[in-house]
Amino acid sequence: MTAAGASDEPDLAPILPALLEALSANGIPVVVFAAASGDIIRLYANEPMAALLGYPLDVLNTTPVLDTIAPAYRPLIMQLLTSFRGGQPLPPVMEVNLLHRDGTVLPVEASSARLPREGGDYYATVLRPVHAPLQAQLSLLEADRIALVGALSAGFAHEINNPLTSVLLNLRTLRKHVVATGAPAAAIRCLDDIALAADRIANNVRALQTLATRSAPGAIDLAAVVASALRLAAPTLETVAVVERKLEEARMVGEESRVGQAVLAMLLFSRSGFEAVVGVPKNRICVLVGARDGGGGEVYVEVSDNGRDLSADEARHAFDPFFRSSARGAGVGVGLGVARAVATGLGGAVTLVGRPGGGAVITMTLPAAPAAG
Repeated sequence: MTAAGASDEPDLAPILPALLEALSANGIPVVVFAAASGDIIRLYANEPMAALLGYPLDVLNTTPVLDTIAPAYRPLIMQLLTSFRGGQPLPPVMEVNLLHRDGTVLPVEASSARLPREGGDYYATVLRPVHAPLQAQLSLLEADRIALVGALSAGFAHEINNPLTSVLLNLRTLRKHVVATGAPAAAIRCLDDIALAADRIANNVRALQTLATRSAPGAIDLAAVVASALRLAAPTLETVAVVERKLEEARMVGEESRVGQAVLAMLLFSRSGFEAVVGVPKNRICVLVGARDGGGGEVYVEVSDNGRDLSADEARHAFDPFFRSSARGAGVGVGLGVARAVATGLGGAVTLVGRPGGGAVITMTLPAAPAAG
């Protein structure tokens, strides 16, 4: 596999056989493939890769690549490969579910490198089974805390939603009876106010369920996901700034909860640019969602504010796991590292720059969903 390109790029061909042999000897699954239109061609797989998927190596080499990927992830993988062939950088690590020969779903982390060639690039991917998610990056306490919060959030949302549904149904029935008895308008307004408050709680519970519940990736409207994140963050954001929004439909392929968590991290990082307790009318957080190139190229979320200027240290470390600062990112912890991890796993990116006149601008770009048909 001779790398074609700039003359100053190293020729890795002489060391690739030894590298692949070393990875195999250490039990590390490796696959090398090429992306063709609508298909993936496996060029090489080692014994650990075959063992991971439950195949003899000779059988794996005759099995279509897409048959070894969980069905829910196949459209996302094909979309990512299309963006890579178009020049999009590869994410350093992404999560994907493979399919064992016996039908079991295998969560793995995949790290890929592009091998440039004339006529089409090759891609070399090293895989790591995800037996203990996040343990490579997080302490056990932090990993347990995050998992616990997610589980409790989903459980509380369910427990609140059931009695709340009963409350809303009974309120509507009660209102009909009250109106039929000719009750004073003030009494009817009280019931309407209660129903409105209950509806608001129900909307917040739905938003919490969206962000707390893992699901398979699929076609989603980024604007709807951002709206859910804004609903949950509103009590925190609106104490320090006026939130302005312009949310246009933007279709993409991904997992609602993961994308929602990335957006929530962006919102909280922006909020941390203001004083903690005092909201000033001139303070602004602006949230934009839209599609570029007529919706066929990229979709984006932009969160900007006119809060504190970014310091050089904050700009440099804002994407580090658990970054904390006396200003930006204070109290957020995982901060923009979460947003970048989610975005790169979907073939996108997150940027953070200073805003002219003061403040910060955070932009997440993601591949748009393929056009229907």
